[in-house]
Amino acid sequence: MTEHQGQNRWLTMLNRVWRVFTTAIAFSLFGLGGLVLGIFVFPLIFLFIKSPGTRQNVARRIISNAFKLFLFIVRGVGAISYEITGIENADTASNQIIIANHPTLIDVIFLVSVFPQADCVIKESITRNLFMRSVVFSTNYIASGTTSVFLRTCVSRLKSGASLLLFPEGTRTVPGQALDFKLGAASLAVKAGSTILPVTIQSSHPRYLAKNQAWYRIPPEKPLISLHIYPSQPVESFAHIDHDRRKSTRELNQALLNFFNDKLS
Repeated sequence: MTEHQGQNRWLTMLNRVWRVFTTAIAFSLFGLGGLVLGIFVFPLIFLFIKSPGTRQNVARRIISNAFKLFLFIVRGVGAISYEITGIENADTASNQIIIANHPTLIDVIFLVSVFPQADCVIKESITRNLFMRSVVFSTNYIASGTTSVFLRTCVSRLKSGASLLLFPEGTRTVPGQALDFKLGAASLAVKAGSTILPVTIQSSHPRYLAKNQAWYRIPPEKPLISLHIYPSQPVESFAHIDHDRRKSTRELNQALLNFFNDKLS
């Protein structure tokens, strides 16, 4: 090994150690920030802003800006790179279902930073968390809960003009496995008759922050996470919708899966 090669090897190693360190710091700050918001900021919002609509808008804007700050920090310290294209298609006031694939742990952070007022789905257990209850009630996000109640709530929100953020896979993609869309997102789109806004997410290192991968498993090179926002389209542009909802749901789900597979290939 030449002296130059040896220096490059050491620089690569130091860079990797640095990114492990900065990633740990970034996620620690993220957790600490969540506690500060949950314990101090959101209880005050819930206490002093009496209008539910105003409280929801303010709370969601705070969450979105906190996520933007997190992304600014992780990119600034060199932990990751990211790019968001098609931002002109991100009409944050539209009534639509925002559908995205889910390759990394931080996908929702990207999406909420772009779509601050979208309804998000959270685990029901979070509503019982002492530190997070004020965040949940202030933002008015949708708890998963019982399937029938959850679906009715989502359809009601969509029909009232809201946007809903969904990952049809239901969980993060397992690296090396094909996308597997559950029927939930397609079923909601058929029932509510909402437009669909697709967002594709790709990572230059597919195993980075992926399912069953520890956060400290840092790739040799800085990962690049790319998001592309496509124009929103009516449900009918993906599949034929008729009175047979089950058939329409299956056709729409397959059409969405084909769309994402094509765009991600």
